[in-house]
Amino acid sequence: MKFYIFLIKFLFLGSLFIVSNHNLYLSDNEDRQAFYAEFNYWLDTLFTHGRQITSYVIDSEWLPQENSEGPFEGIVK
Repeated sequence: MKFYIFLIKFLFLGSLFIVSNHNLYLSDNEDRQAFYAEFNYWLDTLFTHGRQITSYVIDSEWLPQENSEGPFEGIVK
């Protein structure tokens, strides 16, 4: 439930930033169409960047490398 509220607030704030940065009046039909185009572009880039970050995290090597001397030989001398 908290995730959905966060998602709605995030999308709402994003739409407010689009309206304010482009000086759009949503009562005007042309401005409303421009808002839909900008909002769809913003969502597309958001999902594209999220997909790139996710693929980078998945492709990362998370296991430590093997140490031939033992796990604590490099630490304690």
